[in-house]
Amino acid sequence: MNNIYVVKTVPESGDGKYFDQHVWDIFWQVKKHFNHDYTFNLLTNFTTIMHPDINVIDVTKYGYDGWWNKMLLFNPQIDKEGTNLYFDLDVTIENNISNLPDFIFDNLLTCVYCYWKPIDWLDISKQSEEVQRDPDMKFPSFYNTSVMGWTGGTFHDLWKDFEKDDQYIMTKYRGNDDYLGNEWLPHLKALPRNTCYSHFYGANVGSEFFPRDKDAYVKRNDYFIRLLNGPGKD
Repeated sequence: MNNIYVVKTVPESGDGKYFDQHVWDIFWQVKKHFNHDYTFNLLTNFTTIMHPDINVIDVTKYGYDGWWNKMLLFNPQIDKEGTNLYFDLDVTIENNISNLPDFIFDNLLTCVYCYWKPIDWLDISKQSEEVQRDPDMKFPSFYNTSVMGWTGGTFHDLWKDFEKDDQYIMTKYRGNDDYLGNEWLPHLKALPRNTCYSHFYGANVGSEFFPRDKDAYVKRNDYFIRLLNGPGKD
C-alpha cells in the first residue's frame, strides 16, 4: 500500500502562504507521475476540498505552526501502514517518480540531501558570532524534508520524542529540518543524486567527481522534483 501526504495549514493570523490550489497542484502531479495505487492524504486545519480521492485529516487540535506540522506525519493516529511519501506544497513534480518507493527502507527516513550546499556547510556556523546569530545557521543540516519517504509504523518513537518536548524543540530549532538533521541524523537517508534540485540554489555545488551546477532559475529536465526553497520562492 502506498500513501501520499501533503500538509496545508493556515496560521491564526490567516496570512497563509499556501492554499487549496497548491494541494490540487500536487494532487494532479502525483496522479500524472506516480504509477501506483495510493491513498492521497491532506493534513490541514482548514480546507474547502471535498473529493472522494482526497482523505482530509483535521490537525486543528495540535495547533502547530508551519513546517512543524510535518512532525504529525509520524503520529500513530495519522501514520499509515505501507510505503509513505510526503511532498511540500512548494515542490513541483516534473518527471515520473514511480521508483521513489525503491529508496525507502524500514527505520530510515528518506529525504532530500542538499547537494547544492557547500561541503563545509556545517563548519560555517562556527566561524563567527555574526553567523551564529543567523537562525538558519545555528543548527545547520544538509537534509531537507520537502520530500520524505518512510515505512509506516517505523517512526513512532520520533513522534514520541518530539511530542514530549515539542515546545522546547520548536524554540531551540528553526524548523524540523534542523531538528531531524541534528537529533536524528543516523536515521536519515538521502534520495539519490539527480532526484531533486533547488529552483534558487541550483542542483550541485560540484567537486572533482561531479560538475558544478549552481545556476538559479534553470529548469533541469533530467531531474524529477524541483524545490521552490530559498529567496526565489515568491
